[in-house]
Amino acid sequence: MKEGWNVILRYDDAFGGVNMWLVKQCRDGSKVVVNPIDITQTSTLEPVMEPPEPTIRFHGHEAQQFLQGLSDGLVEAGFTPDAIKASDKQVEAIKAHLEDMRGLVFKNRK
Repeated sequence: MKEGWNVILRYDDAFGGVNMWLVKQCRDGSKVVVNPIDITQTSTLEPVMEPPEPTIRFHGHEAQQFLQGLSDGLVEAGFTPDAIKASDKQVEAIKAHLEDMRGLVFKNRK
């Protein structure tokens, strides 16, 4: 676990869903876990009104640390952004094309 914010995601068979822990790894080696957040409490967001208090607020560089930890945790758990999936498909297509070209070039050299 790296220093700063980390996100751990694990599938829970008994629950039939995903558990998430927000963990801050401190310099002294201790790990602090954020208390459960009840996301069922909502308020209506009206476009002409002041927005309600944010669900999560970060000070200073903690926003970058937390978001990087969230991103790492999501990728580790198998969640990949659609943009990366599309890019991966393009890279695979290029690799296949290059392999075809190698076959043509080396076939003609024999």
